[in-house]
This record gives sequence, C-alpha cells and structure tokens, in this order.
Amino acid sequence: MKNIFVLSVVFAAAMICNPVMGQNKKVLTKKEQKAIAREQLQLDLQREREMQDMIHRMRMDSLAKAKAKNDNAVSTFNVPCLEASYDDEDFFRDYGIGNVEGGNEQLARERAFQAAKNMIKQRLGEYVQGMTDYFLESYSSSKSEKDAAGNRARTKLNAVVEGMINDAKKICEKPGVDTKGNTKWYICIEIPKKELNDKLKNTMSEDEKLRRDFDADQMQKFMDERMQQMLEAKKNAGY
Repeated sequence: MKNIFVLSVVFAAAMICNPVMGQNKKVLTKKEQKAIAREQLQLDLQREREMQDMIHRMRMDSLAKAKAKNDNAVSTFNVPCLEASYDDEDFFRDYGIGNVEGGNEQLARERAFQAAKNMIKQRLGEYVQGMTDYFLESYSSSKSEKDAAGNRARTKLNAVVEGMINDAKKICEKPGVDTKGNTKWYICIEIPKKELNDKLKNTMSEDEKLRRDFDADQMQKFMDERMQQMLEAKKNAGY
C-alpha cells in the first residue's frame, strides 16, 4: 500500500509540472491535414524555385567569367556536375542539388535526384503541351470532342514523360560538404531525345481515339523544330 501511495504522489506531482501528461494526443481533422499538406507543398515549391534561381545564377556567373577572360573560351565550372548539365543534339539534361543538415548522404542524394527530375519535368511538360496544341490544330471534330482529345493526349504523353524521367540516367554524381559541415549532393541526369520522341509518337499513333488525326511525319517536323528552339533557348539563358 505504501508503494502505491508513493507512486500516486509522484504521478500527481508530474501532472502538476507537466499538465500535458495524461491528455490524449489531438487527432487532426481532414481539413487540418489538407491545410498542412498545402503548406508543405508551398514550401517545397519555394525551395525548388530558389534552387532553380541559384543554379541559373551560378551558370551565368561562370559564363561571364569565361567571357571576360576570352570571348572564345569554354566556361569552366567550379560547381560539381554543373558543366555536364547542358542539352545537346541527342539529350535533354538537367541538374539538381540536395542539401541535408548533418551527414545523411543518402537523403541528400535522393533530394538532388528529385530536384533534377523536377527541373527537367518542367521543361518537358511545356514540350508536351506544345505537341498537344500542334496536334489539335488539325483535329477535325466538334469542340467538345477536341477538348476531350486534348485532355487524352496530354494525359498519355505526360505519362510517357514521367516514365522516362523516373528512368533517367545519372551522368554525373558527386557529394560535398558546405562550410557548416552539412551534406550536399550534386546530380546531373539526361534523357535521350530520340527515344522520348519515338515513345511519344507511338503513344499517339497506337491510340484508337487519337490516331485518326495524327500525322507522324508532321509531328516529327514539329519535334525537330521545337527541340532546336529549346536547345537555343537554354544556351542563350545560360542553361
């Protein structure tokens, strides 16, 4: 009995010092959970925009330094993997940086890979939208059928892009540490243009609701022109 009394006194004292003890943990409503998810999404998007701005500034700074030394000089990048992230005639490429407080290299690597995928996904999303708009210019049905065809084409083409991005090859990958001792990871990925375009065209031509108005040769001409425009735009912007 004495032991029970002592335990009761200790528990009562603990409750006074920490009134949270003994209370049930609050269960979030669906509305509260959605609000938290939206807030986290906004934070993720903000970090992504900041990373894109940072990478752009690094590239432009490197190009400016190279030009100041020699107008014909090839820029030398001090940032790991950044020089490998330019598109060429055969590949779409992009770059990502992962930052983690402490020494969790695996998490930093995952974040860098996801950042690179997000950046290339943004550009290829615009590419798919251009393909869809071009396809709909020759679509010869009613407005409602045209809208349905556009949605169907975008959905299927974006699925192809998503699959290619998930299988993207890492062509450069290096770890690093900042001045505070936090782990950084740098990754450059690439996607073969021909393979992507072949899959996009096949997706359109094999769909029974889309192939009627799909012209593979005309679409290839559009792809060639758009890829050249994207290549020039990235070079001119320092990307």
